[in-house]
Amino acid sequence: MINPSLGSMIQIAAQNGKLDAVALELLRRTGLSEVRVLDYTPLLGGNPVMSQVFRIRITGSGGIPRSVIMKLPAKSPVDRARESANGSYQREIEVYRMLSDMQGGFQPRILSELFDPDTGNAALLIEDLGRLPSRHEFTIGVVRDALAGLAEVHARFWGDSELGAASWMRDGYRADIFNEDTSGFSSNWEALSTSTSLHPCNHPIVNEVGSYLSDHLLEVLDELDARPCTLTHGDLHTENMMLRRNGATVEPVLIDWQDAVYSGATSDVAKFLATTLSPEIAEVYFEELIDFYYRALNADVRTDYAFSSFRRDVMLALLGTFANYVICATTEIAEGVDTSSVNRSLKSVSAVINVVRPLDAL
Repeated sequence: MINPSLGSMIQIAAQNGKLDAVALELLRRTGLSEVRVLDYTPLLGGNPVMSQVFRIRITGSGGIPRSVIMKLPAKSPVDRARESANGSYQREIEVYRMLSDMQGGFQPRILSELFDPDTGNAALLIEDLGRLPSRHEFTIGVVRDALAGLAEVHARFWGDSELGAASWMRDGYRADIFNEDTSGFSSNWEALSTSTSLHPCNHPIVNEVGSYLSDHLLEVLDELDARPCTLTHGDLHTENMMLRRNGATVEPVLIDWQDAVYSGATSDVAKFLATTLSPEIAEVYFEELIDFYYRALNADVRTDYAFSSFRRDVMLALLGTFANYVICATTEIAEGVDTSSVNRSLKSVSAVINVVRPLDAL
């Protein structure tokens, strides 16, 4: 069991920003000798109600990296208590351990970790993969590589009911909308679809999807809950897929497993493609890419999961992703405010839905 003082150390670092003690302990556990911390830089863009992320510049003897990433629980005691009770911090550590043989490839290198079972809090020291990728870096080749890695992860745990029953695993019920209140969809969609500034994609196909889900969302979610289950990322939008850059070589790296859930694999596939591909690329390559992912699954999985069923589940997962973003969308904004960055994920998914036309598959 972890030393009680280390459990307190994690909480102090998370809440008060006193980072030295936990950072030095994490560095000590890597086995690196004579390491000195130069500075800490908080990284923005994640989900602060779940965690905090810092880049640590370090120096020392030997071939040490110039910087590493430290991940801590949320700063707010209320947020931290909720996420630790939900198992978010333990869940991420458990998944990284399960996928340890993929570290340095499709998974980031976890240099060291601290976990306090009494509070459920954790701290991670992770390799620094640099800046967030821009959309144009996700070439079709990189997207295929990401789907191949994803298929390997999914296939390993396909139908593993013991994993689904683990105390730290997120409940798969209504996982595509994070078990949000479904009644929020219709009112939010009405507000968005009647707004000249907030409509995510004012085209007949998208409007038809909004209307369909206003009447049939529960049926879609019931079908999604009935899919074959495996270990899934649970929130695989573009910003959770980093790139490891080695000269001219670029390889995808899947990060941030706090929302991992035992659920249907097609939700990872659909959300990743819908938040990564431009509509122009999706129109040409979407079908080819889902076929590529399916063929990357091992034969045992494909034997019991026909492509026709898989493709239908991808389309249902697109609808589930759209519904989630509508339920969580900003529906009111002050006059004159620039709305270009508002509901960005919903806009991306809507633009892909407009060319993929998921209702045609139902």
